[in-house]
Amino acid sequence: MPMLDSFLVDHVKMPSPALRVAKHVKTPKGDIITVYDVRFAKPNKEIIDEKAMHTLEHLFAGFMRDNLKNYEIIDISPMGCRTGFYMSVIGEPKDEEVISAWRESMQNILDTDTIPEANIYQCGSCYMHSLKGAKKVASYILSKNIEIMDNEKLALNPKNISNKCEVDISKVKILGI
Repeated sequence: MPMLDSFLVDHVKMPSPALRVAKHVKTPKGDIITVYDVRFAKPNKEIIDEKAMHTLEHLFAGFMRDNLKNYEIIDISPMGCRTGFYMSVIGEPKDEEVISAWRESMQNILDTDTIPEANIYQCGSCYMHSLKGAKKVASYILSKNIEIMDNEKLALNPKNISNKCEVDISKVKILGI
């Protein structure tokens, strides 16, 4: 099985909150799609509460589309590890534009009192939300400096990897509860 791009970066060195251009994809018609790693939590040190993560998915996806005005966002998907989101955008926004839209989206989350599409018809787990948790995560992001990740500095040599997970789960901070 091939090694996926997202597993070729050293998660131990990865800062958070931070933004990383994961890759650029050129479509057959010549359009550029930029895929971002929007990292909310430090891998293996922090994790977003599952209800807060689900609520962030609903809110962040909408607010980013409103706030990154000059670009078409194809998709914003939560990472299975619950440390952030992948975002695919048509075009090549500057990192500063994305960070500004991210910060504005976090403020929008703090200012909202509803979770869109959190009903039985539009959401497969409408019972699994926490607006309070999402607001805690948004506040946490706004209290921090958002860094730009450098792919070269995070490059991982797959030959140096051990397949053991040596994380003390009791020391992982849960964001959003």
